[in-house]
Amino acid sequence: MKSFNEMRGFTVLELMVTVAVTAVVLSIGVPSFLGVIETNRTVTHTNDLVATLNIGRSEAVRRGAPIIVCSSTDGATCAGSTDWSTGWVIRTTAATPEVLGVWPARSGGAGVLSANVNQIQFQARGMLPPGVPPLLQLRLPHCDDAENRGRDIGLNSAGRISVTRVQCP
Repeated sequence: MKSFNEMRGFTVLELMVTVAVTAVVLSIGVPSFLGVIETNRTVTHTNDLVATLNIGRSEAVRRGAPIIVCSSTDGATCAGSTDWSTGWVIRTTAATPEVLGVWPARSGGAGVLSANVNQIQFQARGMLPPGVPPLLQLRLPHCDDAENRGRDIGLNSAGRISVTRVQCP
């Protein structure tokens, strides 16, 4: 049997120092990682919506008929709301509309994605009808002014989509 002096292992003091160093490193790293998660969520929501608008525009040109992208709560009909956080659909304007795509509610709760319109209609040539150009605003709940985590998604009359990074209010 080995003597007490020959035994190997960690002392309580060494373990306590290791725990303290780990706690300090985590307290520095975790908040910055949460910022990365929020930024990633913003980019994902933005890309989903831009992809939807591009699909809607290309479908309008392909079919030679108007296509609507609108907010939806049930994934089948337009909600008539300017809160796009509940999800959105792409659909035709026919007498019996055909749903071409459904996107579910966004994480972050109500008001995360709002717009100045409740639907966006692309004409047969991919252009928007005359009127106020749509502006969709993406603001996550923990958005802060230190970083430009907000996004404004705009469309011009030709149907071109632009994304701008903005400070959160």
